[in-house]
Amino acid sequence: MISLISTLLYLAKDTVHRWFARISSPLARVLVVFFLSLCALFFLGTYVISVNVVRTRIMNEGGNMIHAVISPEHGSTLHIPGQRELKDWLQADSWNLLMVGSARREDGSAVTIYTTEFSRFGQILPLMAHNGSPTLLCPAEGRESRPEGLTEVSIGGRKGVTFTVSVRHLPANHPLSRTLKRGGLLLSPEEAAAWLGEDRLQTCSRQLLLRINNISSAADIRRAEQYLQNLIRLEGASAGVNSAVRLLEQLDIVLDNQMQCRAGFCLGIVLIVGILLTSLAGMEYRQNEYIYTLMKSFGIHPMLLVLSFLCENLFLVAAAFAAAFAVFMHSQAIILTQFFKLGEFRLSVAEIQPELQLICAALLLCVLVSSLPIVVAANREIGRVLK
Repeated sequence: MISLISTLLYLAKDTVHRWFARISSPLARVLVVFFLSLCALFFLGTYVISVNVVRTRIMNEGGNMIHAVISPEHGSTLHIPGQRELKDWLQADSWNLLMVGSARREDGSAVTIYTTEFSRFGQILPLMAHNGSPTLLCPAEGRESRPEGLTEVSIGGRKGVTFTVSVRHLPANHPLSRTLKRGGLLLSPEEAAAWLGEDRLQTCSRQLLLRINNISSAADIRRAEQYLQNLIRLEGASAGVNSAVRLLEQLDIVLDNQMQCRAGFCLGIVLIVGILLTSLAGMEYRQNEYIYTLMKSFGIHPMLLVLSFLCENLFLVAAAFAAAFAVFMHSQAIILTQFFKLGEFRLSVAEIQPELQLICAALLLCVLVSSLPIVVAANREIGRVLK
């Protein structure tokens, strides 16, 4: 045990002595790994931010939503699963609006009248005026916007009934803001049933909106869209289903291609760092091969010599990568905003963790490959070296 400790201390002292005797050897390894790791972090970090920007933009534009306008056959009823069922089956939030007719505003423009089922009334009640009275929803901005307050609408053409309703603005970030782009007159289920009759409500066309939660790929949207199409076909209804599934599929293809670029970039790092570490380790071992062979003749196992060079390279590479990571985390805001023009973004460790693992795996492979010449040299016969 004492001899093992003495051997390890001697090898550590020999390593430090070689560093000071030839400072260019450890400095070259540290600087090459530092700058390559820093370039890799900025390259892959820019890739992660670009993907996040595109995905966030798609989601903000309704990429995680499916909009369907479903019309039952004449005289037939249409049954849509409830909110809880769609939540359990598709992991999606849903809004089911019944289009019960149309009305005209004071300026003569038409607006669709909507209601919903009793079980879903709680979804649209916060959007309506107090006590759930008829409410004219409209966008806060744009051509269809109206000032909040009271206005008159008429139902039934020129000789129809005119009554006063409240005007409220639809929140811009509300899921229904894409369904009700031109606004809509919301009625409670009781008022709609009293106007049309309970039976006729079941035969009304519907606007069904699904918001898929926790999307990982376009397959999640495709699965929900296929479910809707099967449901519509089984109900014997006709419908138009719209989603951003094709755009998300194109994004997935781009991501797959980016994965190949990332793998190629890391392969380049492996080649450069691997060649450097292998050549320097082999050169330093040959310079001290006589001493190491004497140590083997005294009973030192060759694997201790291999492990000393392996630990040396591992320490230098780990220190260089840690320094590159620290510089990246402190300077990423300047680099990403000034050079790559990506705006005010900042990556967290969790967001870039897969890239960190990829670079660490590439560098670890370099260290392992660099020890192969040492393994061959350390197992040479003692007599061939000391002759």
